[in-house]
Amino acid sequence: MAGDRRQTTWLVVGASRGIGHEFVNQLLARGDVVYATVRKDAASFWPEAQEQGRCKVFICDIVEQQSIDSFVADLAGLQGIAIDHVIVNAGVLKYPNRATEMSFDEFAFHLNTNTIGPIICAQKLLKAGIPIGAITFISSDSGSAQCFREMEDGFAAYAASKAALNQALRHMAVELKRKGEKTVILALHPGEVKTEMANVDLGWAVEGQMTPSESVEACLKVIESKGVEDSGTFWTWENKTYPW
Repeated sequence: MAGDRRQTTWLVVGASRGIGHEFVNQLLARGDVVYATVRKDAASFWPEAQEQGRCKVFICDIVEQQSIDSFVADLAGLQGIAIDHVIVNAGVLKYPNRATEMSFDEFAFHLNTNTIGPIICAQKLLKAGIPIGAITFISSDSGSAQCFREMEDGFAAYAASKAALNQALRHMAVELKRKGEKTVILALHPGEVKTEMANVDLGWAVEGQMTPSESVEACLKVIESKGVEDSGTFWTWENKTYPW
């Protein structure tokens, strides 16, 4: 535990690689307790931290209902489980995905992984009776309807899936408020991050790219600065509100 900072408990959904993997690395480095999901080979991720009891890794395929149900049941079965922050990071990009060219399956691929799976996973966690302080969905500026990014050729399905995620999580936030529940729901744009998913040959220059380490360090500060009054809002890694 760093200094006198309170040790917190995190769940990172989608930690196999990229930003999700870096979230777990940084959270463990600062002494927090971390639960994480990967698609396979759970024992091979953070073995030392798992052995020390500081990290527990579950198998969860975000596009399979049964896999989500099984993971949530296993997590809820842990004695005294309570989570300060959930980060739902699962996402894909198959480039290009132009509206004039993409197939039914290509569109569904993006929606299933970037929208439906994350929302259903969060829904199941909320229904499991696990105390949860906040759920942050990793979104994208591509999903903003107000700030349409015309230069993003080949991002139609990806952008649509993130816009759909944004709308669904806004509904989730107000539904929880109506019930008097205090779990905070946030959308977060992590910036332009150099990950394997982003390693595609685009037809335009991407400005301001960051490493996963830089992005996650900034994102953690944003996440931990928000309270119940911020539920249902959209932020950037710079801690600035972003238009829907």
